[in-house]
Amino acid sequence: MADPLGPTEAVPSLDLLGPQGPEILRLFTQPFLRMHRASELYTARICLLLLQDLGWEDRLRAGTTLDQLCLGLPDQVRKPLAWMLPFLAYEGLLLRTGEVFTLGGDPDLDLDGIRALMAAEAPGHGVNFDLLDGVRARIRPFFTEGKAGEGLLFDLTLFPLWLAYFRNENLCYHPNNLLTVLALREQLPEGARVLELGAGAGSFAQLVARQGAEEGWLGRIADYRFTDVAPTFLRRAQRELKALAPGLPLSFQSLDLNRPLGDQGVEPASLDAIVGINVLHVAQDLEATLGDLRSRLKPAGRLVIGECLKPSLDQPLYLEFFFNFIKSFTEVTLDPRWRPRHGFLTPEAWEAALRHAGFAQIVHTPPPRPLMDRHPTFTVGALTARG
Repeated sequence: MADPLGPTEAVPSLDLLGPQGPEILRLFTQPFLRMHRASELYTARICLLLLQDLGWEDRLRAGTTLDQLCLGLPDQVRKPLAWMLPFLAYEGLLLRTGEVFTLGGDPDLDLDGIRALMAAEAPGHGVNFDLLDGVRARIRPFFTEGKAGEGLLFDLTLFPLWLAYFRNENLCYHPNNLLTVLALREQLPEGARVLELGAGAGSFAQLVARQGAEEGWLGRIADYRFTDVAPTFLRRAQRELKALAPGLPLSFQSLDLNRPLGDQGVEPASLDAIVGINVLHVAQDLEATLGDLRSRLKPAGRLVIGECLKPSLDQPLYLEFFFNFIKSFTEVTLDPRWRPRHGFLTPEAWEAALRHAGFAQIVHTPPPRPLMDRHPTFTVGALTARG
């Protein structure tokens, strides 16, 4: 029987992974590689099933453009559909001819088979699929009634699934945290004052505590300021995180990266490191935010960011399915020089944005090229930059 996931991508060679290659290479287990591809394929099938749920199968079979599909719908649907149609063509579920997308034949949209396969190969990681199913079930009013994506995606029904997704135990999410920890620990001074932006479910802080204790560098951190704009995440962290991140000297603060940090009590030149995991891409004005962050760092301080990275700006990433329904992801200030697209960026675009903001000594973990050229599905990395 043919493998529904197709051939498993090869493990990168150690020489492509940089100085911390042996630690990074441990990510590339067979279950990790298979789950990554399974999640991508599951997302593609969920996208097409969602379009069918909305009653658009006949229009797709006749062939439709983005403009035609958006007729009579709320304006907010354009950006998600502008991503979904090319993604479905990229995955082979739609045929693209110029600007026309056509559904042909009888595409395989089986979801249970993917679930069963991965339950055997990577047991306990079904939350990725649960979340995709939940979004499909909840998101239709975004298209039909113009309801806000934030309210639909983060209600009480889906919130527990998000918490389960953003865990270090999740094969698909763990690389975001691990690569950023590897970047943060380098040159971390004694008595370091660290601030984490958009710390959310707290999984990064937990990994800092665990790995820092195991490797002997946790004691260098004098203050770890956990911040988030969402009261739900902040209250949960204040209630639970000290027990989950033992030894980490935690403080807590509400912080909105789209407001001046000085107005929120973050003093100039007061921090040794500012960390953000998949948060800076939602800065409404990235230029202003990066400049503000730089001003809060000590002279030798570093900005450390973990981000999903695109091999090219035109290549869709399956994770974008979730976030294209959220205004903070899509409604941002663009500039062709340092922020050409909303959402996830290429390594080169991040470098341009950081240099434009005055940062220097930019280091990638792992080096993105030629790694991404040879392994285009490797779409995560960490960057550090001195202020």
